[in-house]
Formats: sequence, C-alpha cells, structure tokens
Amino acid sequence: MDRESLKTQTLLQQEERKMAYRVMRQGNKIDIDKLTLELVEDFKDAFTTEKLAIRYTPLLAQYDYIVGDISAEQLRLKGFYHNDKHVPNQDKIETLQDYLYEYVNFGAPYFVLENTTPRQLEQEDRPKNNKRSHRNNHKRTPEKDQNKGNTSTTPHQKEQINKKKPNKRAFTIKQK
Repeated sequence: MDRESLKTQTLLQQEERKMAYRVMRQGNKIDIDKLTLELVEDFKDAFTTEKLAIRYTPLLAQYDYIVGDISAEQLRLKGFYHNDKHVPNQDKIETLQDYLYEYVNFGAPYFVLENTTPRQLEQEDRPKNNKRSHRNNHKRTPEKDQNKGNTSTTPHQKEQINKKKPNKRAFTIKQK
C-alpha cells in the first residue's frame, strides 16, 4: 500500500470515528459515549473535541481519569484510576506527574479529564491477558511459602514493599 492510499484510508477512518463518538462540550463538562467527563486541567489548550472523538475508544470508560497528550500533532490517551483503587501504582492518578515526566515530551500540551461516571467493561470488551500479567499470577506468596516452612520475603518483595514515590502532582485532584 502506498503512502497516498494509506493517508486517504486514515482520513476516512478518522471521519467515521468522529461520527461514531460525538463529543459535546459545555464549559468544563464533556459528554462522549454516554460518559460525563470534567476537564480538570488543560495545559497549553491541548483539549479539542475533534481530536478526542477521533482517538476515543470505549475501553477508556472504565478509568476515573483520562489523560491526553499531543506530540507530532497526534493525541495519545491514557487512563488512570483513583488512588484508593486496588490497581498497580503506575495506574493511579497520584503517579500522573511521573507519567508526564517519563512518557510525554517536555513542554508538550496535555489535558486531564475526570470521569464522573466510570463503568465496568463487559467481558467481551476486556483486553486479553498478556504474558506479563499471566506471569505475575504465579508469583510465590507468603501463604505458599508456609507450606514449605519458609515465611521470609525475598529481596525483590522487600524492595517492592519499601518503594515509595514522593507526591509530585502539579494540581490537586478531588477525592470522592
């Protein structure tokens, strides 16, 4: 496939997505896919309804926060959860500043949307388990070690327990 036909196909796909996910904005309230989102931060006026409509996917409906950043005129979206959820730390909103430092170009425009009505994904919408999550399911736990008479933690487990990240948020997130 040559570049011109690929570019044409991409533009057609973007137009289809705009029609499928209409974005309505009233002040800081944004409605998309039966979700109500609130614009919490808009660094360098990064938020546009058109780009959100093109990049939105229903998988984002499960997150409490959606962060979008723009690089090379392309919007990238990432979801985060409230700090009190039982998810890996890198998926909690308290690590937003770390994400911005590590994965977003310095000074790039970004925005943060708070999902006021997150919803559970249907079974068919859930992504398939990858090897990493499968591998993590088989880690030895202290309960399993008790059967072998060994209740000590490994150096790796101690490191994970003792690892604490400083809170570097640039803005305050409302806790519910």
